Amino acid sequence: MSAENSSGCRLYYFGTREEVRLGDRVRIKRWLLKDREGVVCYIPGSGPRHPDLDVPEEGFRHWAILRDDGILVQVIYAPEQVQPGKNIVLLSRGHTESLSPTLRLS
Repeated sequence: MSAENSSGCRLYYFGTREEVRLGDRVRIKRWLLKDREGVVCYIPGSGPRHPDLDVPEEGFRHWAILRDDGILVQVIYAPEQVQPGKNIVLLSRGHTESLSPTLRLS
């Protein structure tokens, strides 16, 4: 566990005490569009740093969900100020998919 995660800077699903974790299967609710599902594949401080998603010296940090259709959804990571919205819902735990820090994002 990183120092960041032990200091209380964590993400929680809207209206719950359920912490967002790598491998969580989630539903992304969308207004007037079909909901999408995917897996939480990156959280800053949980595993190796991804150079395209976590650039703290530039104030640029995101956590990410890899949708089932292959699209990567990036969400601002600032747990002290912003928590996941009610449109991101936990479905289940325990998937092993994660984003490799060597995968370059376009």
